[in-house]
Amino acid sequence: MPRLHLAHIYRLGIKELWSLWRDPMMLVLIVYTFSLSIYAAATAMPESLRHAAIAIVDEDASPLSARLAESFYPPRFRSPELISAREIDPRMDRGDDTFVLVIPPGFQRDVLAGRQPRL
Repeated sequence: MPRLHLAHIYRLGIKELWSLWRDPMMLVLIVYTFSLSIYAAATAMPESLRHAAIAIVDEDASPLSARLAESFYPPRFRSPELISAREIDPRMDRGDDTFVLVIPPGFQRDVLAGRQPRL
């Protein structure tokens, strides 16, 4: 009995291949969909950040937070823009920034004390 099922599946597969061969537009569409469109999408997207716009909310205003802000180098990032906390949501909603780094008050003090402050 299983052999009969395999014969039916084989004949059905051959029938589908013949119908595909007779429909060149469908063949072109299948080739495009499974090769060219995937290649185009893969090469269009960059593998890493380039010129990402970022903003920083520096509530600590310490030398350590200034050094942290200076650590974002081109070409991956644009120069970070210093903003206030109330500007975060409107800027993110408009898509002005890729992300916003918030440096909390007492950041340098906590780092020097051996604690791990959250950014």
